[in-house]
Amino acid sequence: MYRKIVVTHDGSENSQRALEKTLELVKNLKNPQETEISIVSVIQIVDLPEIVENQAIIDYYRKYYKKIHSEIAEKNQSEELKINYHILIGNPSIEIINFAKENQADLIVVGRTGKSKIEQWLLGSVSKKIIDHSPCPVLIVN
Repeated sequence: MYRKIVVTHDGSENSQRALEKTLELVKNLKNPQETEISIVSVIQIVDLPEIVENQAIIDYYRKYYKKIHSEIAEKNQSEELKINYHILIGNPSIEIINFAKENQADLIVVGRTGKSKIEQWLLGSVSKKIIDHSPCPVLIVN
């Protein structure tokens, strides 16, 4: 049923629970080795010309996400699962939605944010934006 699953991962507990739920889901499929899991982390930068620290932010988070991805790979090396790792740069919800479209994902799995109702109303959450614009079903993990 699910051939391509995109899992968002930012290093938070919520994203780790989303990953664990995805792995559990895939392992329970009839042919888990036929499912491709793409773990996607997005580096969000401030899009203002006066922010000269953007490259430093990108470098820092690229190393941070590579470390997280290698830890995930090490933990799951004994499993016969197809897991790919991607680090994107930009607006998280837009990048994740575009990645899912380009890769013809069957499912996007995201962790639920811990934002307050006021913050969600003012800012919106990445998971809500993904739900609103996703090209495929979305699983929100608490």
